[in-house]
Amino acid sequence: MTRENRNWKKTLLAIADGFSQPLVAVIISLFLAAIVITICGENVFTAYGAMLRGAFGNSFYLNDTLKRSTPIIMGGLAVRIAWRSGYEAMGGEGQMILGAFCAALVAYYLPVPGVVRIVLAMLAASVVGAAYSILSGWLYERFQVTFIISTLMLNYIANYFASYMTNYVVKDPDGLDINAVQTGKIAVEARLQSIFSGSVHWGFAFALICVALMTFLFKKTSFGYKSRMGGLNPKFALYGGVNPRKMLYLVMIISGVSAGLGGAFEALGSKYRYIDQMIFTTGYAWSGMVAALLANFNPIGTAVASILLAGLSTGGSAMQRSTIIPLEVCNMIEGIITLLMSVRLIRITQRGYKTKRKAKGGARA
Repeated sequence: MTRENRNWKKTLLAIADGFSQPLVAVIISLFLAAIVITICGENVFTAYGAMLRGAFGNSFYLNDTLKRSTPIIMGGLAVRIAWRSGYEAMGGEGQMILGAFCAALVAYYLPVPGVVRIVLAMLAASVVGAAYSILSGWLYERFQVTFIISTLMLNYIANYFASYMTNYVVKDPDGLDINAVQTGKIAVEARLQSIFSGSVHWGFAFALICVALMTFLFKKTSFGYKSRMGGLNPKFALYGGVNPRKMLYLVMIISGVSAGLGGAFEALGSKYRYIDQMIFTTGYAWSGMVAALLANFNPIGTAVASILLAGLSTGGSAMQRSTIIPLEVCNMIEGIITLLMSVRLIRITQRGYKTKRKAKGGARA
């Protein structure tokens, strides 16, 4: 076998491996959910048909799905940027929470024209998301705190901080729903307006622009190579003229900006305020991580997977209305996908640790 044939075979096997695990995860989750649906006494095809119609059946449901997918896309991009560069950061949730909270406050309190408020709110969300992401990078660089541990803990800190502020400092005294503690309602002129006549807002269009920018940045420029090399093999990167410390913070900034904007889009275009636990309970960041894993960290694939996961949620609500199957079945499907895709997460983490360990061993030698 020639070298070219071996290279082609290796490439095809890598592509097959990238698609096989996500496909198997989806098939297994749908099969197990079908068993539950059958036990409940409902026809599987009827239930899944109601789910598809509720997610993509008409313009109303499609708009709802696309609106829900917006923060998931941004959360998926945040994960993709960090993990593809060799940093196992899982702090998108905390960055998204702070982004949504700060965007809501800026859009509500600043006495400036509506468009300016929107821009400043998105800028505030970007800055706070980047700053919170940089904090985890600093903990890693200064104290060698593992990204997974630091970012998960920082998620809880961000959620409790936003919860305290919403409950005791900036709570809307005129909020009618006592079960939903929230900030003041953003004025109409400071909201992200709907595209055409549907419910999907301009945040979705901005998310797609971010997907295009990330694809270009990491696929068509040297930054993509430098960021990956700086994270996976810092010693080799330094030898090749790449500053791994600089790359670490640049990657953390871009990842934090993506997550922070995801929170801002939800506050400005969907909820029109910050509601306590609105990011934490919906699991947008975790769905984004699953989407990134399903797409093998491809930005365009992450956007597609995010829309499908959002459709799973909106379609589940329609299925619950049309059949006797509860919404929890759809949550179970996503949970099974998450569980099965976590195998890839573990493999990626182990591979990253092995690469860094070899790099350190080579440097000592």
